[in-house]
Amino acid sequence: MDDYTWRKRLAARRRRRQRERLFLLTVLVMAFTAVFLYFSVYTKTPEYAMREMVAAYKSGDANTFRRHVDLSAITLAAYDDLTSDLFKYDTQLTDRERSLFENFYVLIRRQMCNGAVKVLDTYIDTREWTLPGGILKGRQLGIDYDLLLDRSLIRHTSFVDLENVEHNGEEATATFTIVEDYSQTPFTLKVTLKDLASDGFNIGGGEFEIFGKKMKLPGFTFNLGGSDWKVVRVENYRGYLDAVSPILRKNLADYIDATEEIIFRYNQAFAAEQNNFIALQRSPYGIMFANQRVEVSNYITNTVIPSLENRQAELDEVPVPEGAQFLANLRKESTRVTILAWQSYIEGITENSATALDTAESLHKQELVLDQRVEEIVHNSAVAKNLPELP
Repeated sequence: MDDYTWRKRLAARRRRRQRERLFLLTVLVMAFTAVFLYFSVYTKTPEYAMREMVAAYKSGDANTFRRHVDLSAITLAAYDDLTSDLFKYDTQLTDRERSLFENFYVLIRRQMCNGAVKVLDTYIDTREWTLPGGILKGRQLGIDYDLLLDRSLIRHTSFVDLENVEHNGEEATATFTIVEDYSQTPFTLKVTLKDLASDGFNIGGGEFEIFGKKMKLPGFTFNLGGSDWKVVRVENYRGYLDAVSPILRKNLADYIDATEEIIFRYNQAFAAEQNNFIALQRSPYGIMFANQRVEVSNYITNTVIPSLENRQAELDEVPVPEGAQFLANLRKESTRVTILAWQSYIEGITENSATALDTAESLHKQELVLDQRVEEIVHNSAVAKNLPELP
């Protein structure tokens, strides 16, 4: 091989190696750019935050879900939407009473919302709905928190999908498809997000030599903590209530009408049985004799409990619209607890068991709470008939 040909091949080889190095460098730069765009751009977008939130909700990743949702801010605004017309159409209240109730709900707003946050936090962690304790337990504030939660629709609303995210400066708007489980009413929920910056780390730029080539690269900020965006407000929660509540109110009213005769007939029977029960217990010495205890026990076993079972059997025969499931379940639970209370009472008087009598008293208190809740639902249903029809 002559010198010219050898030099020509050597030059071609050098050019081929340069092309390979340039290609490899291009791939590395593109990969670096892709990583940069992902960590420093896409992960800081509201769309990424919402997709991460949805994935966290579905997988039960409570910490990630909370990082993208400000439950305290959301519940404060939602509480106002929920209670805005709570007493507006109750014709049994005077204007002064209505004003007092409305002001009272404003005064306890913070406590009620804190309770809602606890309820939601517990559900996110355990997937179980539990009522808050403390001052919100029972009816210490004169409010049935369980009924308020049912009115909020939160326990029977299912997430379907993320529809869209629109970015506008330090705020963004996301829309979700949801469905109310009882009525199967679909709805598009609109939420507002805010950009809450979180800490990352910096990679400084500078001049680097790669494959013999000097290149100047800029510095980058990486945010490995995920998105900076957080849901702070549900914009159309009131619209969701207005879309679904009329359907549920009609379901409930239809069920109450369908069971009205059964409830009226058995209430009369229960009133008569209560009078008989009181008469059977009557004693000049304040305590029942042995034969009275037997007689009372037999009366409860053969008359009172069968009446409760018969009433529930008749109620079970009535078709329950989806929107009335809550009331139907409350009635069933009331029947169950009442029967348990009577059975504990029988055990207490026949076996002279103070423990059984204490259990009977505790169950009776539970029954009273359930019955009061049922009465409140029926009353609210009657009030709802005065609500104006929404266009």
